[in-house]
Amino acid sequence: MPSAAMMGGAGGAPPVEVQAVTEEEVNLPNTYIGRVEPIQDVELRAQVGGYIKNIHFKEGADVKAGDLLFTIDPEQYEARVAVRKAEIEQAEALLDRAERYLNRLERSDARAITQADLDTARSDVAQGRAAVKQAVANLALAEFDLKHTRIFAPIDGRIGRTVANVGDYVMPSLGALVRIVQTDPIRIAFSVTDKDYLKALEKIGTDRVEDVLRIRYRLPTGTVSDLIGTYDFEDNTMSADTATMSVRARFSNPNGLLVPDGYVTVLVDFAKPPKAPVVPQEALLTDSEGHFVYVVDEAGIVQRRSVTTGAMPDGRVALRSGVKAGERVVVRGVQKVAPGKPVTTASAKEADGK
Repeated sequence: MPSAAMMGGAGGAPPVEVQAVTEEEVNLPNTYIGRVEPIQDVELRAQVGGYIKNIHFKEGADVKAGDLLFTIDPEQYEARVAVRKAEIEQAEALLDRAERYLNRLERSDARAITQADLDTARSDVAQGRAAVKQAVANLALAEFDLKHTRIFAPIDGRIGRTVANVGDYVMPSLGALVRIVQTDPIRIAFSVTDKDYLKALEKIGTDRVEDVLRIRYRLPTGTVSDLIGTYDFEDNTMSADTATMSVRARFSNPNGLLVPDGYVTVLVDFAKPPKAPVVPQEALLTDSEGHFVYVVDEAGIVQRRSVTTGAMPDGRVALRSGVKAGERVVVRGVQKVAPGKPVTTASAKEADGK
C-alpha cells in the first residue's frame, strides 16, 4: 500500500520518491579480447643423424630446463671420438720425430748439412704442428656430435606430442621432434583501440601503468581471476588495418588455467579507483539540453541540475559534475515535478517497503 506521503492531495505538492546521492568508488573496467601466448617456446630438432635409443619424458608432462629428453644411439659417435683421439696421438708422434730431427741438424756442423735439408726439416716441423691442431679440431667436432646424441630441455615448460619413437631414424632435416611451451609465467596479448591507448598515454604514460591500472582476465567460464597481471610491453607500431595497439601483460599461471593459444577477456581498470557521486539510473533524465536530474532541497523545492555522466555500473550512473554526495534526487514521480515547485517526498526504501 502506498504511504500517506505518497498519496498527496488534490492541488497539493505532488508525491515523489527520492534517494540520497552516494559517493562510491567507480571502477568499470574496459574489456578486450585477449589471446594467451607463451613467453618462451622452443621446437627441438636433432643435430645429428641416428636411431632413437631412449625417450625420457611423458608427452604432455611438465619438464624442467636440463631434463634429458631423447638419447640417440651414440655408438658410432663414440667410435669417431676414439678415432680422432688416435689421430692426435699419431700427429703428436710425427711432430715429435720432426722436432728431434730438426734439433740434430741444428746441432750438427754447418759444413756437414745442406741448407735444403735444414729447410725441409723446419717445414716438416711446421706441418707437424699444423697436423696436431687439425687433429685437435677434428676431435672437438666429433665430441660436439657425440654431445648432441643427448637432447635436453632448454627451458621449463609443458612438452607436447613427439613425432619420433624409439627405433626411429632422425636427422636434422626431419624437422621438429617435439615442442616445449612455457606455461608459468605466461602472457596475454590484447589489442587496445587507438583512442584508449592515446588517452592512457596522455594521462599516465607507459612508465606508470602498473601503478595506475589493474589488469585481470575473465575465463570463458565466466570466472574472473584474482591474479593481477603486470604490464609487459607493447608493439612499436599501430596496426594500420585496425587502428589498434597490441599490448602484452604477464601473469602467473600456477593452476594452468591460461592455456597457450586460448582466448580470455582482459579487464583493465584502476588500481586505486576514484570516487564519484552515484545516482540510480532512474534519476537520470535527458532532453535537448543534455543530461539532468531533479534535486529536492531541505525545503522540499525541486531544482533542475545539469550533470555530466561517467561510468554506468550495475544500473547506476556516476556523475562527474552537477550534484554532490548527500543531496536527494528524484527517482520516481519525475513526470509530476517542475523546477522551483514543492514536492512531498518519501525515500525509495520507505516506498518499496509499504
